Amino acid sequence: MNMNQLKIELLQGIINCNNEELLKEVEGILKSFPSEVKEAPQYYSKEEDISNLTENQIMILEKRYQSYLKGGSKAETWENVIAEIRKEHGF
Repeated sequence: MNMNQLKIELLQGIINCNNEELLKEVEGILKSFPSEVKEAPQYYSKEEDISNLTENQIMILEKRYQSYLKGGSKAETWENVIAEIRKEHGF
């Protein structure tokens, strides 16, 4: 068994465990070891967030959002949108 298979089996065991005392012991063991995550910090940095939107698309969205905040545009709940689609298209 390789390490990834062992991790999966341990996770499944933890998920299926209903013994709070045992789970707290496992938590204590895991907390006693330092994290070994060695990934580059840019994967977690907000400043490095990359958007797939163009500058023009972002500008349009910002204008629409500002209009919404000022009461200049109407918003619908997701439930209403789904109901309207079902009504119009018979889904």
